[in-house]
Amino acid sequence: MSKPDVSQVRRSRFQLVLIFALFLLPPVSAWVAWKYLGEQGVGATTNAGSLISPARPLSPLGLAGAGGMPMDDGEWRGRWTYVIFAPSDCAERCQQQLYITRQVRLAMSKDIPRVQRLLVLDQAPPATLVQQLGSDHADLHWGVRGERSTTPLREFSGDGFAADGAHFFLVDPLGNLMMHYSLDVPAKGMIRDLQKLLKISQVG
Repeated sequence: MSKPDVSQVRRSRFQLVLIFALFLLPPVSAWVAWKYLGEQGVGATTNAGSLISPARPLSPLGLAGAGGMPMDDGEWRGRWTYVIFAPSDCAERCQQQLYITRQVRLAMSKDIPRVQRLLVLDQAPPATLVQQLGSDHADLHWGVRGERSTTPLREFSGDGFAADGAHFFLVDPLGNLMMHYSLDVPAKGMIRDLQKLLKISQVG
């Protein structure tokens, strides 16, 4: 029986290690991002956002889309997502949050495709709002809370924050709730937070 080629064996081992590394890269990158922000990043350099430590895995949100059909969370996961909660009329406070998050996203330059926004409404919006969202916020995902949303929405509540429209949130591409922001947050601080995350993380 002929002996196996040594170079071929080495190549096979290298390929196997590479496959394992590719599978491990997303969760490891997310952990590094959280670790870095928790010890050296947001908490040490800016007061823009409050880190949720440890990052909180989210259940499916159970939202309904524009046509009333259930929304697949896969439509918005996979990127860094700002989540905004608002009443169906999306009044002044909601409009402020949409404006800030839009400007922060645009400031990401080449990394704009890695960032998105999700508006969660408590009821179906009027047609005028749907038209406005499509015109002013073409990148925006939005959905309506349903009966299935009750339990997951509790995951957006904690010490000093809640999904009542007084805060908005940053969710990582793996579906973990990472940060919450107050309504008076400076846009420059949010930009620094997000730039740091995008720089050190290969996820999303």
